Amino acid sequence: MLKYDSYYFQCPCCHAWLEGRNLKSELVNEAILYSDGKVLYDNYITTRQKMILCPSCGHVFWVENPTEPFITWDKPEAAVYSWNTWRFFGINFSDNKGKLALINHYQYFLKKSSYDPKKEIYLRRLLWWAYNDLHRNFQYIRWKYFLNGFMSYGVWSSYRRMLLEGEKLFLKNLKSFNENLNRLLVLLEKHPSEQIDLELPEIYREMRQFDKAKELLDQASSRTHFTNQMLKRSKWKDGRVFMVTG
Repeated sequence: MLKYDSYYFQCPCCHAWLEGRNLKSELVNEAILYSDGKVLYDNYITTRQKMILCPSCGHVFWVENPTEPFITWDKPEAAVYSWNTWRFFGINFSDNKGKLALINHYQYFLKKSSYDPKKEIYLRRLLWWAYNDLHRNFQYIRWKYFLNGFMSYGVWSSYRRMLLEGEKLFLKNLKSFNENLNRLLVLLEKHPSEQIDLELPEIYREMRQFDKAKELLDQASSRTHFTNQMLKRSKWKDGRVFMVTG
């Protein structure tokens, strides 16, 4: 069962109250980690959403952390928009149309105005993950996930169709995907303190620059299950995101 700490904040434009949620830290070790750095717990992303689209007035604003003056841990007496009304802009993650809508939101934010490097890295990383969501868990198209009882035929067949469609959509958007990763790569190399562990070789691997990915992985201080899997996929020339643990 998911457990959260709730907090509340106001839209700076219309002053509507919104509910935010922090996943309790003790549950994060039960999460699923993917090679692009995305972490899920019960299919809920554990990364805090900082860019908000107000469900009341449509104003876009940034919430960095719960220390700002308009954030409170006490539920206000006024009406409050629930977390699900604004979380990831209300998109449906179980549908490819919803996944494309999330991509469009991030692209809109990045085109709308310029950001400091830290904020741009945050948005481009989420855009990277959103593109990968189109074919994340692509291994589930295999018959063994139905035959071993992992899923019922109906669930597996439906999920398989969505992944195959998502793969086509991903390839259709491959140019934009690579443009985003190229820009993210430049930012991360200029600001190494913002890098997630093994993020650079993973970016090169997903951009199909497998020799560069292997070069960086060979420089890693230690070999882990993660680095071994990345090396294996680089040798196979497989650039898809993959599940590391979970």
